[in-house]
Amino acid sequence: MRKFLFKSAGVILSMSLLFSQTVSIYAGSASPDSPELDESAFSYDEAEMNEVLSELNQLDAYLEMNTDQTYASLAESGNPLIANIESTASPMGMAGQEGEPPLGIPSFLWGCVFGVIGLLIVFVATDNDNDEARKAMWGCVVSSLVSGVIYGLAFSYY
Repeated sequence: MRKFLFKSAGVILSMSLLFSQTVSIYAGSASPDSPELDESAFSYDEAEMNEVLSELNQLDAYLEMNTDQTYASLAESGNPLIANIESTASPMGMAGQEGEPPLGIPSFLWGCVFGVIGLLIVFVATDNDNDEARKAMWGCVVSSLVSGVIYGLAFSYY
């Protein structure tokens, strides 16, 4: 009987918390003051973009004419076409070198905090690096075990 009362009280309290949060969202003023939107952030100047990409266009044209050239050979010869271009193809801070975790966060933590989603992120971001994916998998397993132990301890007394 006591176990039933505790569980019922828990359900009632969680439902009342959810209800009060839902009501508080709609209880705001009818006309909220929103900051002005700067639309210039969503537009671009095509001439400026072409100017910035002109170095890449020149490098692309050169490489189309000289198919035997590579980035390494251009770097060795000191070609000015690659003076301001990095050799990494790692977008948005993703891993640029082998064995490096995505965004500089250890793969174990990706798996531990985000679970299966973190495992998928590590696998895709590291270009199918099995060592990093294995670390993320172990993080996922440890997180599941710790959660299971905490859940077992918390609800074993009721």
